[in-house]
Amino acid sequence: MPILVSWEEGAGGTVKAVSKDGSFFEFKSIYLPFKPEALPCHVASELLEAAVEAGKAEARAIALLARAEQYSMGLGKKLLARGFSKKAVSMVLEKLEAKALLSDQRYAASWIRQRLRRHTEGPRKLASELAAKGLDRHAVMAAMQEEVLSMDKTAERLEIIKRQIMALLAKGKTTELARYLLYGFGWSREEIDECCDSLELS
Repeated sequence: MPILVSWEEGAGGTVKAVSKDGSFFEFKSIYLPFKPEALPCHVASELLEAAVEAGKAEARAIALLARAEQYSMGLGKKLLARGFSKKAVSMVLEKLEAKALLSDQRYAASWIRQRLRRHTEGPRKLASELAAKGLDRHAVMAAMQEEVLSMDKTAERLEIIKRQIMALLAKGKTTELARYLLYGFGWSREEIDECCDSLELS
């Protein structure tokens, strides 16, 4: 059991600690369940090791988040693939979610916006693909409502449907088949009809 003889907490909760045998430890204080009331202080080896590992896992997670939006299960898999323990990964994901740095809903919203720009899809298929990735179901539904289904998105939704109709027609689909496919994607029959009428399609 290491005996800490020095403990200095700096910006962002980063702790630099030194043990009696001269070993140096750096970690985030949030990952250690207590702060020493006095020094020297005995710390269980497993607690210290877990805090150090969680700090390293967090640094890797932050680097990934800086590149692109992430979702909890996906980020967890990436960290596990880097060799971090399940315990460390769980601690990091919990902290990042609590600080709103990691959000399934935010990831889902971003993913939905990109897919609707590039693919001929609708709410049903989008929700199914996000669920298959392992995103929280409530987060997916909230993102879908926010990005696609709410009343204040009606104009954008109709433009998406029109664009998808034209894309299907350009691929040689008949108007009747395009209507059927769009309905299967999860768009409403009424809005599909409205878009077809505005495009003067029978």
